[in-house]
Amino acid sequence: MSLHWEPIPELYPFWLRGRVRRGRGIGERLGYKSFLDVRDVPSRGTSAYIAGIVIARFFVMLSNLETTHFLQIERRRNIADVRENWPIFHLDRTVELCNEYHVRHVYRGHFLFPFTIDFLITEMVDGKIRYRAESIKTPEDAADPEVRLRLLIEELWCREHGIEWCLVDTSEYTRTMLSALRFMRAWFKFGYVPNAEDEPRFANYFMANYRRNVALSILVHDAGRALRLSEPKARSIFRYCAWSEQIPVSLKHRLAFNWPLVLKDAAVQQEETHATAA
Repeated sequence: MSLHWEPIPELYPFWLRGRVRRGRGIGERLGYKSFLDVRDVPSRGTSAYIAGIVIARFFVMLSNLETTHFLQIERRRNIADVRENWPIFHLDRTVELCNEYHVRHVYRGHFLFPFTIDFLITEMVDGKIRYRAESIKTPEDAADPEVRLRLLIEELWCREHGIEWCLVDTSEYTRTMLSALRFMRAWFKFGYVPNAEDEPRFANYFMANYRRNVALSILVHDAGRALRLSEPKARSIFRYCAWSEQIPVSLKHRLAFNWPLVLKDAAVQQEETHATAA
């Protein structure tokens, strides 16, 4: 099953045809364009265009929460496609669902406007394609009864079409987590090409010689010198190993070369210690 909308403007209400002609919400993979743009929502300085790794096109992020989640999606190994702000163009059906559950439909001015799914993800599971819808809301919005009703319409429509739907728990999405993800992802920005020979060697040496309360720059320098790598290459390999979870970095702690590195196991131990003390 291929899940996409036909690129024929005449199939849609006249007030949506301009977006369809521009390819908004249409297509898959490289050919997809976000239905919404940063100009379509009130800006608080947190919207962004991001060059994709898995799919080589620019993605539209409307908030820091969306960016945080998108960067985590890209780390999954089974991702075949990601479509952000994907529209549900079945307006007749979403109107029926809204009437049935007493939900006010989305409007722009006097015209019906599609519900949009924050991320429609295509996964490969056991050699088969599976679609997954993931909605992103702040914890406050997720607890709002009106917001939950609108999300119910998304969920019901997805269920009717065999799409797994979930509301993502964003309660732990912090600026620290986003900063750590961006730090790791910089391997892509700096043009590093993954190498299946160098990375296991680096990760194994790094983990065997990891020390707490030592600046990350020193740990990376020591590993690079032992493996005869230049400093820039050692840093890029570290970023990629952290990104691909060959080095289990904690996303709850600051990640920078001039700071000590906290690994996931150490972070869990710290939480358990604090919980016991409390």
